[in-house]
Amino acid sequence: MKQLLLAATLAGMASAATAGGISRTLPTTTNFEPTFFAGLTWSLGSGAGSAGSLPAVGFTLKYLSTNEPGTLAASVGVSYFLDGSFGCDAGVGLNEGGASIGLSYDFCRLTPTFSFGAIKQPEETSSGLGSMYLMALGS
Repeated sequence: MKQLLLAATLAGMASAATAGGISRTLPTTTNFEPTFFAGLTWSLGSGAGSAGSLPAVGFTLKYLSTNEPGTLAASVGVSYFLDGSFGCDAGVGLNEGGASIGLSYDFCRLTPTFSFGAIKQPEETSSGLGSMYLMALGS
């Protein structure tokens, strides 16, 4: 029991000693968060809603699980096709910067779909603790 108390005391002292050595630079983090996707979509087959003569091209709105660049994000969305039909899909998207490309399955039209469009880019923010530390120093 004495060894546990000694270890806890030493750990507390070590963390207090390093807390005094915080650098004056602001630590930054990136907020990756779920985001919306708006873009164009193509139906990759003749589904229940396609009308032969018109291309199966449309507009889509999707909800992506993250806006982190270079990652796959889960997606769900709805689409309006130029042939007058609607789509409802689930799939994955690959984010890169302010854009995303997606491959999904449309459960309303019973076809796979390909889409690309714009997403909100992640924002860099400063840590609140770093800002408070600088304010305490008078900077």
